[in-house]
Amino acid sequence: MQRKDTEPTFPIFAQMAPDAMLASSKAKGTSMVDTSLYPAIREAIKQNEIGNASPYMLSYARLGESGASFGIFQGDTHVNATARDVLRQVLEAAGADAVTVGRIGTALDAALPHGSPLSAADNTLVNNALASDRGKALVDAMDTTLLNVVLGYLDKCNAAAAQKGWTIAPVALLYIALWVNMTGAPDTLCKWLGGTSVMGLAPPAGPTVTQANLETYLQATSYFHAHPQNFKHMHDSVMAGAKLLPAGAA
Repeated sequence: MQRKDTEPTFPIFAQMAPDAMLASSKAKGTSMVDTSLYPAIREAIKQNEIGNASPYMLSYARLGESGASFGIFQGDTHVNATARDVLRQVLEAAGADAVTVGRIGTALDAALPHGSPLSAADNTLVNNALASDRGKALVDAMDTTLLNVVLGYLDKCNAAAAQKGWTIAPVALLYIALWVNMTGAPDTLCKWLGGTSVMGLAPPAGPTVTQANLETYLQATSYFHAHPQNFKHMHDSVMAGAKLLPAGAA
């Protein structure tokens, strides 16, 4: 069943095939999102995905078809070929031989509802490799590709609002960044930003789409109707990112 942008499961970019990720990034060109907002966007997504944990170590969502993941955007080794390839490069850069790389790759190329399948020694090897200078550089490059996809979706939202002559406040953009990282293409959201009622919710009054507007929209989605307790975590993640917004931004 096709995912709706009102019904997230786990980050859609963790599932994207490398060709799809690169095509999405290249197709959008240079984002129109102000680069001064990038640190806040990255921090908000990091807090929403992994909190204060390091992105340079394996983690396990233990949900559905998810496997091992790493990075701010939690590239998943079961569903994302790019994550698997990056992990292979990380291990090779750390000096792991072909047998070891193959053994670890096979173990992590699966859904892992019960957590890590690795031995203690292999788990230490992987995490040390991810946390090495070369490992961090490779993970950061993967995250940059995934950030570009989010920025492309933010461009679509800004364009939808601009059709009404509206702008989107920076904190509202942070909410949107977290939402599109969870759901993918913001088709329903763009309709609402463009002046159409959705989910029984009237569009914003403008001329600025505010933090309160986005909070109202998100809490009207089927996801937050079903999981209202999760909204506080998203709110707290946005507020963590908002601390890195330029002075005067709101």
